[in-house]
Amino acid sequence: YIHYDKANYVAGETIWFKSYIMQGIYPTTKSTILKVALINNLGFVVQQKILPINGGSAVGEFLLDKMLPEGSYTVKANTTFMLNFGFEKFYYKEITIYNPIKKNNVEKIENTALINFLPEGGNFIANVNNTIAFKCTDKRGYPLTATGSIVDSKGKVILNFTTIHNGMGKFDLKPTFGESYTAICTINNTEKKEVALPKSTEQGLAVKVSNIGNNLNFTLDATTVTDKNIIPSYIIGVQENMIAFKLPITNITQIINAAVPNTQLTSGILQLTVFNSVHQPLAERLVFINTGDYLPKGNFITNKTGLGIREKNSFTYKIEDTLSGTFSVAVTALNEEAVNEDNIVTRLLLTTDIKGIVYNPAYYFEANDALHKQHLDLVMLTHGWTRYNWSELMSNRFPSMAFKDPNYVSLKGTAYNPSDGNILANKPLSIIVKTKDGKVDFLSTITNEKGIFELSGMTFEDTTTFIIQSPFTKNKKVNTLINSDKISNLLYTPKTKIPITYFEMPTAEKIATINNIYNFNKDGTYKGLLLDEIKIQSRVKSEKEKYEKQYVTGRLGSMANKEIDFLKEPTKSFLNVFDYISGRINGVRVTGGPLDYQVIYRNASSLMGGPIPMNLFLDEFQVEASQIATLKIQDVALIKIFGLGGMTGGAGGALAIYTKKGDGGNGPNNPIHAEQLIEGFTATKEFFSPVYDDGKDNDIKIDDRTTLYWNPYLNLTAENRNFTFSFFNTDKPKKYKIVLEGIFEDGKLLHIEKILE
Repeated sequence: YIHYDKANYVAGETIWFKSYIMQGIYPTTKSTILKVALINNLGFVVQQKILPINGGSAVGEFLLDKMLPEGSYTVKANTTFMLNFGFEKFYYKEITIYNPIKKNNVEKIENTALINFLPEGGNFIANVNNTIAFKCTDKRGYPLTATGSIVDSKGKVILNFTTIHNGMGKFDLKPTFGESYTAICTINNTEKKEVALPKSTEQGLAVKVSNIGNNLNFTLDATTVTDKNIIPSYIIGVQENMIAFKLPITNITQIINAAVPNTQLTSGILQLTVFNSVHQPLAERLVFINTGDYLPKGNFITNKTGLGIREKNSFTYKIEDTLSGTFSVAVTALNEEAVNEDNIVTRLLLTTDIKGIVYNPAYYFEANDALHKQHLDLVMLTHGWTRYNWSELMSNRFPSMAFKDPNYVSLKGTAYNPSDGNILANKPLSIIVKTKDGKVDFLSTITNEKGIFELSGMTFEDTTTFIIQSPFTKNKKVNTLINSDKISNLLYTPKTKIPITYFEMPTAEKIATINNIYNFNKDGTYKGLLLDEIKIQSRVKSEKEKYEKQYVTGRLGSMANKEIDFLKEPTKSFLNVFDYISGRINGVRVTGGPLDYQVIYRNASSLMGGPIPMNLFLDEFQVEASQIATLKIQDVALIKIFGLGGMTGGAGGALAIYTKKGDGGNGPNNPIHAEQLIEGFTATKEFFSPVYDDGKDNDIKIDDRTTLYWNPYLNLTAENRNFTFSFFNTDKPKKYKIVLEGIFEDGKLLHIEKILE
């Protein structure tokens, strides 16, 4: 399930979202990568995000281009594990994007009525009282009213019917074998339609289910059954891919009654299937169980509300249990309400497991009384099951599970010694990790007997440089052959057929809102502060600045006591670095010879009176003096001196030598290490929410936000059992909608809506 900050968007806005990924009824612990794509109505990807999954959730956003064509778009999301089950099992969600100046030639929908008649249990059996459910909708899945009559082949009216709720209804019919029946329908009091009912069978098993009260009661009518292949043997109930119960049928009679207490089941869709003795399914029925076990015990507390201009609102959610959970909250200006939106409860318990569109699914969770149960049962009777079918399972046609989760970002390859080309078997490797924002990390691993190394479980954004070295090669050089896939390739799917989408033309009120939003998007004033005019002067970076940005990580500290820039003034008249240093850098003294050089800074000495040599670094890795004694001075780019007692220098200080890269050196003693540029997760942005009560953002001249607040990082733990969030009104306070959603570690689901007006 994906929680969005609002239902539809205008080009230039940002779609903020948080994904919740479940395995069964619990937040996933097995999937680590999620791909979320925004696709146009032609099936082409407009944007895509590769996001890390933590605690069963992932956070991202789509920044919509101001010139994105108006139309209906689809968000498609999947993990690597979901690839095993086919594209139809992915997450799909229709999103409407408006653009007043970049309109598409939207095809006008011929809103033809669709009506289907479906026997309960799947069988239409002659000479048995069958329950027939029906559903009448337009092409978008929106409900239509239907009234009519069932007539036989001679035109005789057998019964009349009418829709009960949201285009759905049901009636009982006892057909005669060999007779045909037709539904004569009137749709929305205008359109006439004739639909043939299924042909009845002479033998079969009729199923009737009642879910009113504390028990799930079902009746099997086998009065017509004489064929031994249709005799029922047992009933299986399945929830969330787990067998909830198996009831053997030992006393074969014409009418078989059974019951299961609802308290033994979990909330969600239960698939009831009746099998014969050779494990062939005879009849199926979907039932919705609502025991309320998914509801957490918590309180949504109002701390402060006000609808004045830029006034503050504050709320707290407090849980009674000691459960961990992750949550997101969206506050939006409510211009018009969408009645056909999923929420986290309806998506994970209801709509994800059945075919077709459920209109206004939130209605079925407003109450758990007899009326709502009756209406929800109509949904079960008129929507097919999407999880699996027993015929495939009984014939052992299981997915191959070829797609495994990669455990976040992985780096796998083979290490070679560049001197002789041999593999580095069972050798330690040290890895410097440099991110684009200048952060540095250090990792280590060991190759196996084939020289193969692997790092997994890494989470970083954008592309990152990995420098691989070994202490067992000359100058620590390592050649590597990388064979790990990019994470985007791991989730690659070719252009696939997406669900049909229908663009809904906006109302006059909506058009006015769209134009207002787009104008702000167009001039950029909605994004932040309006600043006075400023003048920017640029200058060309020096060679030293360019070098430092590329090669100096800050690992040795940011403030050197002294620096020598050889890039600006190359020096070639010295034999080596020590020859240059000796007597030419104030405070630095070099003693010994080629085999036993020591570098002393400011005569640092130990308590025993002996000199303390400086720590020596070559390209930010600590080395012995002998390792740089032969380094030619013309290959040196920078020298940095770090003082006594610092993080790097220790008691004797530190001398850091940086060698030239690229065209600046590459002499035989210049260490060139294996560098690999590895793709990470998509970089994410932070939502800006102004704060007015401390004067911080009072310079904002115009505040006409449609999303007032978005926070996907709300959490509860056993120690912290509440969280508080606050937001400030815009310049045109009118009516706001708060949606708070999330999941708990035990599978409970939180959905709270509150309207402020």
